[in-house]
Amino acid sequence: MLKSCHSFILQLAIFSLLTFSTTLNASLNKENESYISLLPKQWIELQSILKQRLHQKSPKMKLTREEVKSLEKYLSELRIAAPNLIKLKSLLPKTTLELLRATHERNLPLTEAEAMAAYLSEFTQKQNFQNVNAFDENTSHIIGREWSEIDYTGEGMTWQNQRKKYLPHGITNFKSKENLIKFFRVESTLPYFRKIYRPHLGKNKGKNP
Repeated sequence: MLKSCHSFILQLAIFSLLTFSTTLNASLNKENESYISLLPKQWIELQSILKQRLHQKSPKMKLTREEVKSLEKYLSELRIAAPNLIKLKSLLPKTTLELLRATHERNLPLTEAEAMAAYLSEFTQKQNFQNVNAFDENTSHIIGREWSEIDYTGEGMTWQNQRKKYLPHGITNFKSKENLIKFFRVESTLPYFRKIYRPHLGKNKGKNP
């Protein structure tokens, strides 16, 4: 009888623990969702990227709930027009998100972010990438950052070596239109650029910018 009672108590304890865990996870998921539901209408397309980076397991490009909440607040209070960034988000949404984060967290002037967005839109449309998602992903890793802020984890390189490689070309960081022009002038000549992004220059539908 005593053994049976102990078994029942143990089962009850396990059930209670599982119920608590399920409730806690549901609560956390609901809390996470609340952090990505307050984006202004003009930036709502970025919501899925925020959600993915909030929940991803890999630390590279991962965002915390506090970072997402802070960005939401910043964008909700942003009263300056950003037509070039709004246009860019339909072409390079991840890159657009990182440019916005750079204006919020890395002291990138919004005017410079707008100039960079205008250049990236024109460059992307002119190149007519067949693998634009890969271009967006890779560009988002560097855009709006100093060399020391770039995470090269898993890529077999370091920011120190990359900076040393590109400084002779005058590329001091990725926080200006001028540096982006210099960077892609170099990158577009490398074999990987054509192999991975598959540009179709001169084969765009419609009129190029």
